[in-house]
Amino acid sequence: MPYKFLDIIAADIAVEVKASSLEKVFSDSGIAVAATQFKNFKSIKPEIQKKISLRAENIEELFFKFLDELVFIKDTDNIILVKFDKIKIYKKGNLHALECLASGDKLDLKKHGNIVDIKAITMHMFEIKKKKSEWYAKFVLDV
Repeated sequence: MPYKFLDIIAADIAVEVKASSLEKVFSDSGIAVAATQFKNFKSIKPEIQKKISLRAENIEELFFKFLDELVFIKDTDNIILVKFDKIKIYKKGNLHALECLASGDKLDLKKHGNIVDIKAITMHMFEIKKKKSEWYAKFVLDV
């Protein structure tokens, strides 16, 4: 797996992701957000597409907004996003931008088997940075 769960927070879930590119660390983190919540993660089919467009002052804020958007879409549209294609991260003027075509499935607790419900992404231990030749991210999910 490209991500792992860290056993360092009692009430929340800490996630660490390592990837070869910035786009891949975003994608793998998105997968981790979905996998955290559902027992039958593999039953989630990427049949519904959502376009995600975000802007932020820096990569850290952009990453936070991306993860937060996944929770928001789950809570408002009842869609679990599990596939992130065509992620493009670039500078637009003074801002960092993200364009992504994400795919997922309608939330069905009987089919997907809910484990926990993510309430929010927290800033506790939050980081994303390049370490030598790979990207590294760590974040905590408030459940």
